[in-house]
Amino acid sequence: MPTAADVENHATPPDTGTQGTSPEPESAPLVAPPSITESDIEEGRASYKPGGFHPVYIGDTYADKYKVLSKIGYGVYSTVWLVRDLTKADDDEHRFRALKVLSAESYAEDHPIFEREILRHLRDDGDKEELGYAYICHLIDDFEHQGPNGTHVCLVFELMGETLRSFGAWFQDNQLPYLVIHRFTIQLLLALDYAHGCDVIHTDIKPDNIFVKFRDTSQIESGYLAQAPIPKQDRAEEAYTPIRSIRLRQFYFNEEDSRHVDQFGIALGDWGVSSWATKHLTENIQPAPWDATVDWWNLGALLLELYRAVRMFSGRVPPDGHYERKAHIAEIVDLFGPFPRELLKKGDQDIVREIFDDEGRSKGIGPLGRPPLESEAFMPGLGEDDRKAFGSFLRAIMKINPADRLSTEDLLRHPWLGAMQ
Repeated sequence: MPTAADVENHATPPDTGTQGTSPEPESAPLVAPPSITESDIEEGRASYKPGGFHPVYIGDTYADKYKVLSKIGYGVYSTVWLVRDLTKADDDEHRFRALKVLSAESYAEDHPIFEREILRHLRDDGDKEELGYAYICHLIDDFEHQGPNGTHVCLVFELMGETLRSFGAWFQDNQLPYLVIHRFTIQLLLALDYAHGCDVIHTDIKPDNIFVKFRDTSQIESGYLAQAPIPKQDRAEEAYTPIRSIRLRQFYFNEEDSRHVDQFGIALGDWGVSSWATKHLTENIQPAPWDATVDWWNLGALLLELYRAVRMFSGRVPPDGHYERKAHIAEIVDLFGPFPRELLKKGDQDIVREIFDDEGRSKGIGPLGRPPLESEAFMPGLGEDDRKAFGSFLRAIMKINPADRLSTEDLLRHPWLGAMQ
């Protein structure tokens, strides 16, 4: 496991001699905050049916202690609410929590899910002294609630600010500054190392599932609850009407914090499709056997998206841009080379024969002619040396054969993360 010394060696970015090509301030100030009135399409009325979502109203109290204040998110199988823990004092910084109410079908017999059990395990059974423990969004409490649509598992979490999906909008061209991506990368490596040490595989590393930690909880009352337009609800309505989420956005840090965003921290959350190392939720992830190193691959692709606002793969094909697995594989081969034969021999041979040719390339698809990973096209705004260092890190974490991917310790010592000064 990584030690404190491993992390202390990453106090500054590597001196590649090209940082001056795209200068950044010592502390990267945030730009004007996005509007709090923006909203996404919510879960819809059809989700509120037997086996579906539970109708939650502002002012409801759950488990005799969690009072609902606002809706802050939703997903395929849940809604998420800002709640006040009524057992906490008014000056307790932990008086606000996030309540995730799962659909009734989430824990039905024919719909296996490990989320609650994995969250309990990560919280209770690992070594809390390990560095990665601090970078996981931990479960605080859980209970079951009986409603008109069934029995709902309810999960109470530490309250977080926003996800990295929206965090990038604070910066020019949606690109995180070097000091920020450097810090977040180390924290994500440590979080995953902790999870893997607990025999847990996240499997869904993406911006929506990584949360920026709170810097100032006083902003909830003085800012969010005072200014956010909390929707009105009618408890007498015949059919429940979903309300839109009012995300916390700029109300988790203060003005002073906004000038030192390179000191922010993150936490890895949303373990809804996570798996045990010894018992997978699904095998439908890749055409070959997989293990905890799938998280490394996903993390590598995520970093390019966050740091340079560029996506490595899409799998989209003309004329309508629909997804095709062969096209996705072709994009992977284009950047990282063919799939090793010894790896394909371990996979589902029906799928392998359908997709791959004898050389481990996507069948029927020739060279794509894209520029290399370390090019300006994939890493805009970086000097040549920086592109090489970043590309080297991505190639280390995203080796096609999982057996060849580096350990956490080796990744932390990679020159791109600044261990070799």
